[in-house]
Amino acid sequence: MAKQKFGLGRGLDALISGASEVMASQQPSRVNEESILQISIDSIIPNPRQPRRVFREDDPKLLELSVSIKQHGLLQPLVVTHLDAGMPDGWLSDASSAAVAGKQAGAVQYQIIAGERRWRASRLAGLTRVPVVIKEATPQEMLELALIENIQRADLNPIEEALAYHALIEEYGMTQEMVARQVSKDRSTITNSLRLLQLAPRVREALVNQLENFTEGHARALVGISREEDQLAAMGKIITLKLNVRQAEELAARIKSAERADANQKEISPTQQRSPDIADLEAQFRTSLMVKVDLRRNKKGKGTLVLHFNNEDELERLYTRLVQQAE
Repeated sequence: MAKQKFGLGRGLDALISGASEVMASQQPSRVNEESILQISIDSIIPNPRQPRRVFREDDPKLLELSVSIKQHGLLQPLVVTHLDAGMPDGWLSDASSAAVAGKQAGAVQYQIIAGERRWRASRLAGLTRVPVVIKEATPQEMLELALIENIQRADLNPIEEALAYHALIEEYGMTQEMVARQVSKDRSTITNSLRLLQLAPRVREALVNQLENFTEGHARALVGISREEDQLAAMGKIITLKLNVRQAEELAARIKSAERADANQKEISPTQQRSPDIADLEAQFRTSLMVKVDLRRNKKGKGTLVLHFNNEDELERLYTRLVQQAE
């Protein structure tokens, strides 16, 4: 019987030579078979920085892949790294307590770089051992590799993709242009994706859950609506009336016009008027911190900076960014 041929695609090779595996989930091709090992599936844990946040075991596509793996085996090897290879302190903080306990017991030895969906499907299929390619990778490379794989497979929802871009920029000092080159997209695509993080939390949640009749195009139309309640009302109309993207843009334009008119009707003293520089600075704070920001300053330079948060996760993220990193 001829030996099984595995394959690695092109996208990941740009980051780690020989480590890419962005071909279709069960499409075999060529790879150096000597580099493939069969290891226990229980010795592997997911990447806590995996851009894809939503994995549902009742996902029809995951179940379909599981059936294929049960019938034919896992044809596409996972790419993993030794668990302690280049991992900074706190890297495992997002991993499950069970996985950490397994590591302490010596059972867990590897962490997924790419192929978490296939790993989950293999577990559903009852596999006890899976083929892997072991590569050393830094945390940044792991994030980049997982991001490229998911983007090329269109596995990420719009918010997951935007958060991954934001992490590369904020945590690893990459520019939007550098990110665009790394994932083979236009810079404008990266910019538009990042703007989704300015949306109200419940609007972002709708994109994560991929609600019917509410797409990334609909959500992008709502960027720039300043009041959260207006964003939510617009989203409700889009979903209820099944508006297309063009109609959503027209609705958003009317809301923005009304907000501007409302703002112009308020009596604002000269010392309270907002300059373009202040508005731009506020926008930069909002983009960096990913929360609603209110910045006010008078002619003498005195003013207030108010950061709004909607839940414990946002407060913890602000604390980490503003307090812990400053220590």
